[in-house]
Amino acid sequence: MASQFKVENLLGTLTIKLRDDNFSKWAFQFQSVLKGYKLFGFFDGTNVCPPRFIISTETGVTNEVTVAYIEWEATNMAILSLLLATLTDEAMKYVLGCRIASEAWFNLAICICV
Repeated sequence: MASQFKVENLLGTLTIKLRDDNFSKWAFQFQSVLKGYKLFGFFDGTNVCPPRFIISTETGVTNEVTVAYIEWEATNMAILSLLLATLTDEAMKYVLGCRIASEAWFNLAICICV
C-alpha cells in the first residue's frame, strides 16, 4: 500500500484551512502533500476499495474479511480524518456523512469550486 505515515506528521505540513474562498490554494497544498506520500489515489478515486470478503472457489463468498480491505479501510479513515482536520466549520458542511475520502474530495470540489 502507501508509504508509512502518521496523520499527525502530515497535519503539520498542511497549514491552510479550507474556507469557501480558498479552494485552489488549499487543494494545491493538500494534493502536493498527499501525492508525496502516494496517498492521493484515495481522494481522486484511483485507489479503489478492494473486495471486503474472501471468495473461495469451493464455497463462494465467505464471512472472512480480506487483509487488503482492512488495510484500505484503515488508511481511508486516517486520511479522511486528515482532510477533516484541514476544514473550517463553514467547509465541514459539505462533507458531513462522507465515509470515503474520494466522496469528501469530490463534494468539496463540486460545492466550493463551482
